[in-house]
Amino acid sequence: MITIDDVIGRIKEWNNKQVEIHELTDGLTNHNYKVTVDDQHYSVRIPGAGSEIFIDRDVELHNTLSASETGVGKHIFYSFESDNIIVTEFIEGTVMSPEAFRNKEVIVRAVKAIKEVNTKGKFISRFIMFEKFDKYYEIVKKRSIKIPDNFDKAETIVNRVRERFTKNMPELVSCHNDLLGENFIDQGDRMRIIDWELAGLNDPCFELGDFSVEQGFDESEDRLIIETYFGKFDEQKFARMNIYKYMADILWTFWAVIQNHLSTLDFDFWEYGVNRFTRAMDAFDSDDFAKWFEIA
Repeated sequence: MITIDDVIGRIKEWNNKQVEIHELTDGLTNHNYKVTVDDQHYSVRIPGAGSEIFIDRDVELHNTLSASETGVGKHIFYSFESDNIIVTEFIEGTVMSPEAFRNKEVIVRAVKAIKEVNTKGKFISRFIMFEKFDKYYEIVKKRSIKIPDNFDKAETIVNRVRERFTKNMPELVSCHNDLLGENFIDQGDRMRIIDWELAGLNDPCFELGDFSVEQGFDESEDRLIIETYFGKFDEQKFARMNIYKYMADILWTFWAVIQNHLSTLDFDFWEYGVNRFTRAMDAFDSDDFAKWFEIA
């Protein structure tokens, strides 16, 4: 495996300069570092084991550059395509979390950043939830990877939603698709978004639903997301976003069990996946889900 010292040694401009390395521990897929070179800060990303199953690195590089051009993503200084390593600016600001998002002004700032990329990004490739579901399920079956019990019920519901949503799919836009709180950095006057590995063209309601479910937002916060993004409250978009919240949970359940099988990172991926699966299954049995399905 390529080490951070290997990466530093490749960058001639850093030779004979004072270099400080600080490993960042909040990533679930890759190895991330803050590198300071003569008082200038950089971020270095080294792909984690098995991540190529989920990520097309050529597509990632294109989409990361496009996100940078919108002013929301990070500037790329160096990329080493043979090892899929990227060196970007280190963005100063508050790294967000679900707790840090308990503020309406911060939510609005984040939604505006999301929409900025959705409307101005020029991403390539598609990230359609149902297509990814099929791809991840194929990996699980091929490698005989353990999945939570009762997954056949989840598959049935996903396919019902697939049938409904693919009949009225909106224009696809440039989406991040993995809006964990930690992928936002608040600079006070604007919100920045990092880690564009899963970026691609998608239904914007999936993007908003994933943002909501990652932060654990309540109904009032979900309504604020819709009002901010679309300019006014839209019941159909609200219902679609809410269904996608739990479609995202099922998709990331697959991601987690595959990571549990392959990753070398010290993280309990199985528990993470089961928790998301349980939340989705509870939602599927609710009266609200049945109502959203009829409206969406």
